[in-house]
Amino acid sequence: MSYAVTPFEVISKVLAGPVQVRFIHLASGIATRHSDTIDATFFAGGQQVVVAIPCATLTTLREHEHKNLTDQQLAEIAATHLRTTLEHGYDPNLAELRMTDGELRALALHLGFLR
Repeated sequence: MSYAVTPFEVISKVLAGPVQVRFIHLASGIATRHSDTIDATFFAGGQQVVVAIPCATLTTLREHEHKNLTDQQLAEIAATHLRTTLEHGYDPNLAELRMTDGELRALALHLGFLR
């Protein structure tokens, strides 16, 4: 399945020059890394970076708040999180970027996916 996340460029406080970012795919971190996450994989500055989205938050949203996020929305949330984190100084040579419950909810609200 393909998700539409437009490639983008970010100016990082840590790295010299602009960083080219391209979305690769979403996958279950449970199966691939034994992590309770949905992994959004990107290439950022030539390095593979995984944005780990917590399954526990997605379960709470679905079961207790009756709100579902689509795969497309998760890809967009992960891309926004990576962009913001790069702008504030994250080094993409670190292979994993874990989102917190609060970060996921704040970005979903900001992007209009939750009300």
